[in-house]
Amino acid sequence: MSAIWTLAWREWRSMFLSPLAWSLLAVLFFIISFMFLSMMQSYQDAVMLYAQMGQQLSVTEVVIRSLYANTAILLLLILPLVTMRLIADEKRRDTWPALAASPLSPTQIVLGKYLGLLLFLAAAITLIGLLPWTLSLYANPDVGVILSCMLGVFLVASAFGALGLAVSAATENPIVAAVVTFGLLLFLWIVGWMSSAVGDTAGEAIKFLALSDHYQNMLRGMVRLSDLVYFLLVVGFGLFVARHFLVSERIRG
Repeated sequence: MSAIWTLAWREWRSMFLSPLAWSLLAVLFFIISFMFLSMMQSYQDAVMLYAQMGQQLSVTEVVIRSLYANTAILLLLILPLVTMRLIADEKRRDTWPALAASPLSPTQIVLGKYLGLLLFLAAAITLIGLLPWTLSLYANPDVGVILSCMLGVFLVASAFGALGLAVSAATENPIVAAVVTFGLLLFLWIVGWMSSAVGDTAGEAIKFLALSDHYQNMLRGMVRLSDLVYFLLVVGFGLFVARHFLVSERIRG
């Protein structure tokens, strides 16, 4: 276990030393902060309009859910650029042979790199989560929904990361890894659109595969066991495939 933590710490540290990671984080926070301020302005305008009609408008509904829904879309665009460097970019920079020839097993390498990525994502999502909490200074956002949204976006990022790691392990070209990962994540995001075009049984199966459907439940404040199982299955599948590619590579020598 100590070897996994050592590799995770190395991976986490290398991410924060990488100009690419800092650039992506800067872009992510700039866009999210801009969206947050724009949503707040729209909310304040809408509150006055609703007040004239004697109605109230929920800040949780208008700002928080919309913010986290858009955050997941941004992660879909950005994470392939982060995960491509996990293994594929190491192969390109010739730093991979030393790690591949080390006493670490493929399982330890996969878990160490994935754990380092999770620590990086947890730090980024925690910082993003500070924005909704500022609403509590002058409004009454639903704390349960905020926590559910934070858990949901972390699970989405974890699933994206595991699948990106699997693709990164399958190729030596980081650009190919990023493009394939983006295509895979986008497919999982939109596959649910086909559910109404097929039969009931097939439609239910397709809806279960759709990552966005499970995330939508958490945006509504619902943390269901079936959604947690889905994200665990996606993460497990991604790590299993990544390990499979590393084992195959070690066998081939």
